[in-house]
Amino acid sequence: MKAQVFPPDFQCVRNDTLFWENSVNTCGGFNSYDIFFSPNINGPYNLLTSVTDPTDTNFFHSNPIGETFYYFMQGNFNCPGEPILSSDTLDNKSPLPSPITLVTVNGNLVEVSWISSGSPEVTNYIVYRTSPIGSVPVDTISANLNNYIDLNSTPEDQSESYFILAMDPCGNTSVFDLPHFTVFVQSSVDMCAKSILLNWNKYKNWTNGIDNQEVWVSVNSGPFSLEAILSNQESTYLFDNTNDGDEYCFYLKTTEQNTGFESFSNAHCLTLDIVEPVRDLFLKNVNVNDANEVELTWQWNNDAEVNAVEFSERAIDGNFSPIDSYNPSSSISVETDRILNGADPISGPRFYQVKSIDDCDSINISNEVSSIHLVAEAQANQTNLLNWTAFERPDGIVNDYDIYRIVGGISSYVETVQGNTTVFSDAVDISDPDEARICYYVVANAVVTNPDGIDMNISSQSNTFCVEQLSDILAPNAFAPEGVNKEFKPRIVFGETVDYQMQIFDRWGKKIFATDNQDEGWIGRDGFFYYPAGVYVYIIRITQTNGRVVEKKGSVALIR
Repeated sequence: MKAQVFPPDFQCVRNDTLFWENSVNTCGGFNSYDIFFSPNINGPYNLLTSVTDPTDTNFFHSNPIGETFYYFMQGNFNCPGEPILSSDTLDNKSPLPSPITLVTVNGNLVEVSWISSGSPEVTNYIVYRTSPIGSVPVDTISANLNNYIDLNSTPEDQSESYFILAMDPCGNTSVFDLPHFTVFVQSSVDMCAKSILLNWNKYKNWTNGIDNQEVWVSVNSGPFSLEAILSNQESTYLFDNTNDGDEYCFYLKTTEQNTGFESFSNAHCLTLDIVEPVRDLFLKNVNVNDANEVELTWQWNNDAEVNAVEFSERAIDGNFSPIDSYNPSSSISVETDRILNGADPISGPRFYQVKSIDDCDSINISNEVSSIHLVAEAQANQTNLLNWTAFERPDGIVNDYDIYRIVGGISSYVETVQGNTTVFSDAVDISDPDEARICYYVVANAVVTNPDGIDMNISSQSNTFCVEQLSDILAPNAFAPEGVNKEFKPRIVFGETVDYQMQIFDRWGKKIFATDNQDEGWIGRDGFFYYPAGVYVYIIRITQTNGRVVEKKGSVALIR
């Protein structure tokens, strides 16, 4: 048996440089490695060069205009009569592409299959997946494989797309071929029509195109069954044979024309939830809290599926206008309350309504209920007069009103009046400086009948209204600097003032004393000068924090 002269292991061409691994031949001594080339794959081939250094593993072939050349190598050894073998024939271009034949969802992962590259130098395939930042390599596998399962794919969340690049030992890769996409099934539910609309991206870039598409369905974890066979033009399907609370799972099977390749989508599952309408929407109470915010309390069926809630307000002689809204959570309670944004319980009595809108755009409007509007005014006889509007609602009766006052930040009960009373007079203690400013609110105690005919007790608070007392100036008509009453100093009742002035004039109208300090009185002298006994005129003026000016003029007798 004759020996053979083995060629070098011709690996690849990169940037006009040929790379190889030297061969081992034992039949004779080394002469050279001969490189042949041709611009045509079928030849003829000419000797390009003979590499005489047995340790060389590359050769640069200058190719300034980038022509396509084909190369093969032979080993030249002193082995007379032995057959000389040639290496693979390689070109100086990138490896041929590896077209994808199929991407499909396998369980919860993506499986990719492709046709092997026609370039003999290919040693690996690079699998690329498209991501938000572009196409990125996810793995490199051996050239003897043409199938890959992507362990990091998420076909349940999105359509995944892939490229396959062939790579040679020099790092040259094929160009990007057409990407293939997994079919991603999603759905939208018409909760009013009790239907499910499936939608998906059709399989793309099969060579022969789509033959047909099949919709498969499983109900409540049962076996999948064929629901429909669709043309290659469809990307939606309406499934309307549904029941509230059932779980439905769908997948799509797409088949390529002629080849019979089958691609499976993700399994898309959902539990059907039909809209439960609002029933017995009832505005139970309108309450104004201590911060003068309006709080509504209403009730409805606890299985109602509400998309939006809107709140409206009107004055006594006005029309309802929306002032606030919100979107409730998926679960609601029978009784719900909310502090309204934009409500105005200060300007006057207001009426309120609650409107619900469900996911089918059905609208329900509650009964209307008024707030209690309280005003108060300080009287000259050291009393505060309170007036409030009645707590109006056709479905209830007010039994009585509780009256409260707030002094120094502390709330206390004052009195209870009958339900047909809306006025009250409250006495003020002029000896208590804290009562210079008193705040009030009233609470209506009522019995209300709900839509089920059941009576319930409720309490509705009015707005809080604060009253600043009328200041008064009390001045003596005489004083004796050498007696018991040694100075002329008026007494200011509820004298929380911004400004204070007192002036003293003699009988000729000359100003002889002035001060802006409430604690400073007139002692009847100026230094060592003592004013004679007699009658003097005073003017006292104060300005309260609310801007009200109080002035007192009079005369005082100076007694010596």
